Amino acid sequence: MKLHSVSQILERLFRSNYRSILFTYGLTLLENTFELLYPLAIGFAIDQLLKGNYSNIIPFLCIWLAHAITAISRHVYDTRTFTSIYSNLATAMVVEQSKQGASTAQIAARSVLSREFVDFFERNIPQIIAGLFSFVGALVMLFIYDIQIGAYCLALLIPLILINRSYAQKSQRLNQNLNNQLEQEVTVLSQSEAEVVRSHYLLIAKWRVHLSNAEALNYGFIELFTILLAATVLIRTVWIPGIQTGEIYAIISYLWNFLKSLENIPALVQQFSRLQDIGQRMQLSSEALSKL
Repeated sequence: MKLHSVSQILERLFRSNYRSILFTYGLTLLENTFELLYPLAIGFAIDQLLKGNYSNIIPFLCIWLAHAITAISRHVYDTRTFTSIYSNLATAMVVEQSKQGASTAQIAARSVLSREFVDFFERNIPQIIAGLFSFVGALVMLFIYDIQIGAYCLALLIPLILINRSYAQKSQRLNQNLNNQLEQEVTVLSQSEAEVVRSHYLLIAKWRVHLSNAEALNYGFIELFTILLAATVLIRTVWIPGIQTGEIYAIISYLWNFLKSLENIPALVQQFSRLQDIGQRMQLSSEALSKL
């Protein structure tokens, strides 16, 4: 019986639900487009208000309203879409794992862990879209305002790649240890022995703390470089000849968007590592995949 990898499970889930998934991502793109326009619209409004042109605040207000409507629509549609996808996946996984002879404890744990695949589409992909959109969009706008500032921001990628490559390897080992312990949960709880149960939850807490510490350390290293970048950009901004108040605001806002787009990288790296380990535990046959 041929088993499939994590990437094939994700591919099958997408192909079976691509219309609804793509619609949610379309709303995500539209939402991020409005967010990208905020600094430009606000900066323009500031400069015009300082000149006494009050009507030029209307485009900013329209963008804000459109963004709110899009965000609400996406949230409502997402819940309906991904709840249905998870129901189908969990059902197929439980049936398949039973056929493969997995224990009740393993099936129960993997049923919960299978939610991670749906979370990947519901949360992680939109995070990636938003991050890339904000990263590329903000970087392009910063290059438009000043090539030197854009180059400073682009240079941040070098330490970012090196730091997260090391973090990905560590995260994969820690997630494997955590999931090994989670798979024993039903067995441990069925024994009803206080010391055994306590030891089990202490081990789970231990691995979660290690994962949290690794993510925090990764974030801390990245923050050191972003602080240095922010200081450099601020100094460069005030040195630009003929710079206006609204333009200063727009540059700082796009810099902030650029830096915020990097904040989710540690969490995404950890999630990819977690999915890789989960996929190795709950591989599905071609027959099971066809039912998703």
